[in-house]
Amino acid sequence: MESGGNTSDMMIKKLLIKNYKSIEEVVIEMRSDVNIFVGENDSGKSTILEAISIVSTGNLNGRSFEKQIKANLFNKNIREKYIASLKSKKQVQSPPVIIIEAYLDMEDAAFTGTNNELREDCAGIRMELAFNSEYSEAYKQMLKDEEIYDIPVEFYAVSYHYFKGTSVVYRYAPVKGTFIDTTRKDYSYVMDKFVTSNIATYLTTKEQTDLSTAYRKSRHAFQENEVVKQLNYSMRNNVTVNERSVAVDLKEDNIDEWKHQMSIIVESIPFENIGFGTQNAIKIELAIKNSKEQVNLVMMEEPENNLSYTNMTRLIEHIIQSEEKQMFISTHSSYIANKLNLGNIFLLYNGKIKSMGELPEDTKRYFKKLPGYDTLRVVLAEKVILVEGPTDELIIQRAYLDEYGKLPLEDGIDVIVVDSLAFKRYCDIAVLLKKKIIIVTDNDGDIQKNINDKYSEYLDKTNLVFIYEKNEMFNTIEPSVLEANCKNGKPTEIFKKVISKNGSMKNKNKQEVLSFMTNNKAEWAFRVLESEEKINYPEYIKDAVKQYNQS
Repeated sequence: MESGGNTSDMMIKKLLIKNYKSIEEVVIEMRSDVNIFVGENDSGKSTILEAISIVSTGNLNGRSFEKQIKANLFNKNIREKYIASLKSKKQVQSPPVIIIEAYLDMEDAAFTGTNNELREDCAGIRMELAFNSEYSEAYKQMLKDEEIYDIPVEFYAVSYHYFKGTSVVYRYAPVKGTFIDTTRKDYSYVMDKFVTSNIATYLTTKEQTDLSTAYRKSRHAFQENEVVKQLNYSMRNNVTVNERSVAVDLKEDNIDEWKHQMSIIVESIPFENIGFGTQNAIKIELAIKNSKEQVNLVMMEEPENNLSYTNMTRLIEHIIQSEEKQMFISTHSSYIANKLNLGNIFLLYNGKIKSMGELPEDTKRYFKKLPGYDTLRVVLAEKVILVEGPTDELIIQRAYLDEYGKLPLEDGIDVIVVDSLAFKRYCDIAVLLKKKIIIVTDNDGDIQKNINDKYSEYLDKTNLVFIYEKNEMFNTIEPSVLEANCKNGKPTEIFKKVISKNGSMKNKNKQEVLSFMTNNKAEWAFRVLESEEKINYPEYIKDAVKQYNQS
């Protein structure tokens, strides 16, 4: 179907998914530039990218979707309900459907109508995997005979329609997508796109004809090769199939076959022989560099796979500079998420999707400028304790071990070191996600200034728990822990033994021990963590380790 407008600029403004894999039903408002999907394994990140690929190309993993229909494509809950209705024999549910709809940011009568789940009058594409009514009688008979045990996908058909109601011909579709899965070593599709694109761009018609002729001459040369001729002579005289002689030859090619036989040589090395990480970097760059007429939607599954820091940085720059394409990316990389803006993130958890675009602008800018922060670790962790430095982390770890006989992570608690300057930024994330976070911080000698005033806008949030030493004389963790391990104003022998190396603290007084601890923060804390002896902990540390285990 021809369109009156320039369809190469069209983007997906909204995506609806119903009953596909891990997603029962969701509507996602997409950004026009970059959309980043994060979540735990099996949360639905890949499902969303697959859905976009299916509705924008008609393909799944580079193959026709309609050739891959199977029962496990249906949402587990929907599938189980249908199977349960079969077993009940009372009222069998209608065979379920899978629906994927792409709502397009364009105005073109050829694609516009209300044939969509939301009944919106706009342009779009609808994919429906549904029971084919042509098989109604056969289905009824099989139900009667109790011969259906699962979704009868053999009676299903796939249809693609514009919201106007007309059928989709993907050759003329307003969106052109490509899916890059860096976990797979399949590069042929992207390579074909790149080769054919550049042939069309840089070679004249005559040059293309000459190249095709050269390819056909090379095929003829194979046939005339003396080794091949001798082999065929021998086979014709000694080998017969069904009383007919046989010989070897290259497969018959179509008129454009030569284009698909082309590959890329990277500094004299065939593409398939270079490192997997470099392959991924090239695949992604080729997809991005394809002309917008060929590709305007790019889906990337974990692009960080096997990429060095340098190549990851280059990848991000390519994405940022590719203003003509709409990107859909699943990732576990905080670096990618931060650099491409946390506001572009969609968080998938507990079957829900939450856009982090609602974060304050200054927080989004903060993490973008300082991409080293492990924001996704905080976002994805089941339970979080934030601490100011490695010393605090080590002591919290050991205090938890002493209290419960196991490390925090064994209970799903992630103790994360965060620069105190970033505490407020993580608070913004916690507020948006309604996520409980424990924040263990120093009072720095002034509770009013460094706690009450600094975090005033967060102290009333029930999901944020600020824990700190109440005695301003103990401004950091070192004097607090030391005080908890003093008797009659002197450090206990056990404590000095634990933090000592070869008994070096044995004859040291309290001030000398404090000086050592202050100047060797991580070292003394690591010795506490590794020690067979237990120490005492300040009340605020004991409070912190009990937060997630309170009834």
